[in-house]
Amino acid sequence: MPYQTLLKARPEVLSAQGVDGIIDLANLVSGRKRALEKDASRFFSLTWPTADIRRVVEELDRRFNSEQQTAGLFLSEGLKGAGKSHLLLLVYHLFNSRPEAAEWLKRHGLQCRLPDDALVVINKFTDLPLAAIWDFIYERLGLPATGKTIVHPGQPEVEKAISGKRLVLIFDELEQGISVIADPAIQAQNVAFLQMLSEWGNRSTQITLFASIYSTQQEPGQTLKRVPNCRLQFSQFADREKVVLHRLFENAEAVDRNAIATVIDSYVNIWRRHAPVAEDYASRFRNSFPFSPDLTKILLERVPARGGFQGVRGALGFMAALVRLTYEKADLITPAHASLDESDVRTRLADLTSDGDLIERARTDANNLSGKYPLASLIAAATFLYTVSSPVGTKQTGCTIEELQRAVLTLDTDINDFTQALRALEKYGAHFHFREARYYFDPEEQPDAKVEYKSLFVDPDKAREVLRKVWLQDVFRDDGSAVIFSDVQRTRDAVNSLPKDRLRFIMAPRSLVAAERHELFHGMELRNQVILLEPKDPGFDLDRNPDLLKWAQRQIAARELALFAEDAERRDAYERIERQDKSACVKAIGRAGVVFVHWQEFAANATDDEVELEPVSGNGSREEVLKLLQTQLFPEQAFIDHLLARRSDVFNQPVRMAERDYQQVLGYPVPANNEAVIRAIKRMCGDGSVGLQHSRENVCGRSPNLTFTELRDAVIVPPFVATFEQPRLIPPLAPPISPTAGQSSPTVPGPGDSAGGWTTPPTPAEEWRDIRCLPKDSPGELRIELASRLADLSEPRVRNITFKIFLQQRTGDLSTLPSSVRGGLKGPGAVTAEWQIVKEGDFSKADVESFAELLPAIGGAKYDASLKVVIPEKQAIHV
Repeated sequence: MPYQTLLKARPEVLSAQGVDGIIDLANLVSGRKRALEKDASRFFSLTWPTADIRRVVEELDRRFNSEQQTAGLFLSEGLKGAGKSHLLLLVYHLFNSRPEAAEWLKRHGLQCRLPDDALVVINKFTDLPLAAIWDFIYERLGLPATGKTIVHPGQPEVEKAISGKRLVLIFDELEQGISVIADPAIQAQNVAFLQMLSEWGNRSTQITLFASIYSTQQEPGQTLKRVPNCRLQFSQFADREKVVLHRLFENAEAVDRNAIATVIDSYVNIWRRHAPVAEDYASRFRNSFPFSPDLTKILLERVPARGGFQGVRGALGFMAALVRLTYEKADLITPAHASLDESDVRTRLADLTSDGDLIERARTDANNLSGKYPLASLIAAATFLYTVSSPVGTKQTGCTIEELQRAVLTLDTDINDFTQALRALEKYGAHFHFREARYYFDPEEQPDAKVEYKSLFVDPDKAREVLRKVWLQDVFRDDGSAVIFSDVQRTRDAVNSLPKDRLRFIMAPRSLVAAERHELFHGMELRNQVILLEPKDPGFDLDRNPDLLKWAQRQIAARELALFAEDAERRDAYERIERQDKSACVKAIGRAGVVFVHWQEFAANATDDEVELEPVSGNGSREEVLKLLQTQLFPEQAFIDHLLARRSDVFNQPVRMAERDYQQVLGYPVPANNEAVIRAIKRMCGDGSVGLQHSRENVCGRSPNLTFTELRDAVIVPPFVATFEQPRLIPPLAPPISPTAGQSSPTVPGPGDSAGGWTTPPTPAEEWRDIRCLPKDSPGELRIELASRLADLSEPRVRNITFKIFLQQRTGDLSTLPSSVRGGLKGPGAVTAEWQIVKEGDFSKADVESFAELLPAIGGAKYDASLKVVIPEKQAIHV
């Protein structure tokens, strides 16, 4: 239940003007008729007899009503707001407002019998500085000034002037009065005069001096403290609580303590469910109710220690403001009620921090989250109050989670809501820090939290664009041959717009259904060279993965913050965050991996389609996909085997038509580059599986001496018998004719025929052999292979050697190639080249090896060789 049902706030506390917490002795002589200082009855009603007040009352009663020697100097020491002025005003009214004073003394069980002949002289030195304190006293007594400015009057002169009356001097802000005297000599005389009066007061009740100072470390306190005195330092914490409660609530002393205990026990039990609570906490709470002990400690101990609120006076005004905010709705008042949205609270709290912007930064952090996390504002208010009241020069800044729980948790609060709000501030609060188990606000910005919060407002569609770009460029490392699937029609259009002289890639951010795959590939041009890649995990979706979306949103947020960063350090921090989140995306997408959708059969409808999902190793980069296609799924032998199985379909067709089939027909081996099919046919020609016809040569049983362009124009024919390479052009061969009865099969012209051939055919005692070496990576490796192949032959004589060098460099630095290959070109570029070097004669094995060693060394090139070898022993050779 609201504490309003137990405590009755004073009217001025709830008024727009608020409580008047400042006692100003100058108001006794000012024109303000309704000033509190002039209204003795009201003043006494607001005065709680603290230990210091009781001590003064008792000392005054003893001074004027006993033979005991008592101090004639009452020295009040403390900062502004400690209660010094209130005590001096109390003394004034004890002497000058006897009826009101008597009633107050009786109400609190006190006794203070004062002489009727006492003359009271009061001055507030900040309002009326004096050059000569003695002249001011004479003036108040109606006496002419002494005229002395260098030497103060002595005791006999003053004693004569007051004519046996008792003089009570009340000097407020005495320190200020002395410090403004510029002449050191006059300043010293005033201090000496005060010292004389104080010492006189210790000998006689004729002089009693009440003085308030800030410190005894400077004049006049430094001198007066040496005189026997009644020293008041306002150090009783319990008194401060009583003063505040008495000033704010009319029934602070008469409140129902049992009802208060019930409320307090309920709350303490709630807090103890989540964290330990000190054993004496409940008893302390009963003394400070409705303010929690945590709040009173902050406002009445920690804040004054920092010189902020200036003691009870400032704390009183602040606590009155909290009463106005909570009076009708709160069960009690904690640090969480110091709302940063209240201008009165912000104005007072701003005095506690040197960074005037910190309160607005804390308020922004709280308001950014309060819509979704209502408790965020309460947590921020408590944390800020703890932060600005933290002891100076210590690492104990801010508050613990236990202190936050006591500030925020009520009987109706769900601990989960508290935890979520606290975590949200940790995550999104740019100035909300956590260190050494304490939460606090700091001017130093947390770039990560600011990025996190700004990312909340980044359009998810923009984040998806970033993710697709990261996947395409940073993971797949696209060279301009890939598109990311969006929908079937747009993806088809995008794929068809790509160059068709190489593989094209479709990267699906999720696993496609059979109908989507079928519609996507239906009618697509050169569709067997379109590589569809899908996630390995069927449940993965690039566009909807929450972690990836968040990292992408943070990248966008960090990039925008970096653009408008106030300094290079902040810009660097935001750029670092952007790089880190981008790296997280790259790693996550790479870990997800891809599979190649390998078509086994493309049927008339999607339900009959057959595909195999082939996992790509690594992170699914373009290089790894190509490696899978070229070395594992569709090496050169795969094309050879497939062509052998259907070679009757390709006979009498140009090579380019066979190549076109493999580019178009789904289910055929996929040519990973433009030469895959040609190389397979060329190898088949070399081993006699097929023959080739071209205007330059008809060949079977050896590798053709044709360029790749010429090979595409060559016609694939059934294998035929050839004895040796023909050195000059021959007309194209007609298609094979099936023999009729009685006729022999047609033959291909051989050596010595009219169509041309070798001029020196082998003799009957000699044997011809074709030797072919597979491609090697360097001339040295080729030399070793040649030596190995010739080692088993007896006295071989090589009549013809054909070396071939093939170079295909897609991208790279041209300057790494010999100038004979690139000319003067440098920088990034692509090169495809083929050299054919022929040596004819009569060569030994050593000659062949030396020829291989003399070949040009070109990085990245492939080297092979074909040899025509004659050996003495004749054997039938069929090629």
